[in-house]
Amino acid sequence: MDRYIDMHCHILPGVDDGAQNLEETRQMLQIAFNEGTRLIIATPHHHPRRGHKRPEILNEQLRLVRAEAAKISDKFRIYLGTEVFFGQDVPEKINRGEILTMNKRNTVLLEFSPSDGYDYIRQGVQQVQMTGNQVIIAHAERYQCLLDDIGYAEELCDMGASIQVNAGSIIGDGGRRAKKFVKELMDEDMVFGVGTDAHGVQTRAPKMKKAADYVKKKYGEEYMRRIFFDNAATLLRKRK
Repeated sequence: MDRYIDMHCHILPGVDDGAQNLEETRQMLQIAFNEGTRLIIATPHHHPRRGHKRPEILNEQLRLVRAEAAKISDKFRIYLGTEVFFGQDVPEKINRGEILTMNKRNTVLLEFSPSDGYDYIRQGVQQVQMTGNQVIIAHAERYQCLLDDIGYAEELCDMGASIQVNAGSIIGDGGRRAKKFVKELMDEDMVFGVGTDAHGVQTRAPKMKKAADYVKKKYGEEYMRRIFFDNAATLLRKRK
């Protein structure tokens, strides 16, 4: 059975618009495990409206989720990051340690508004990079400017940014245009990793297998493993 890393998942209970309580978290964990996911990077929002809990609260919730995951399997691992909605105060908050990076590495999962223009996205990426962090662009298929011109995605990759896409978008859950865009990204080997961006059990559940099977069939097993496991695993290795 293939193993997956879900690198974008709102599974911490009661901290944002994802899992609302521990019971919903338990159900999401079971779905994820049944799908083949063995490692999850929980990425609660740091967003002015959707959630911006302090790091100490997020770490408390992480301990609860890890305990629930261990009840399912001792090989089920949960890590902590943040999905950071870019604003002008974000670089300073990162520098002050008020925003968590991905598994305490120098990598930030960065989100923008779907309607933001390319210049704003590019400048936001650059400002976060200037804090000494790598940038992974969350669900790149949602940004209208990139859908309009895939060349912008290429420029961001050339700048050193990485691209995350949602599993559902690979199989068309985000609409035909998003699916076509993600296919173009994969054709050009511009996808770093895949996440479910799961927010619950009913709506956008943490399902990976159907998308992984599709990529395996279309692009081969090696490529599927790279974007569903290997690349994200670099964020989880123990530091020497």
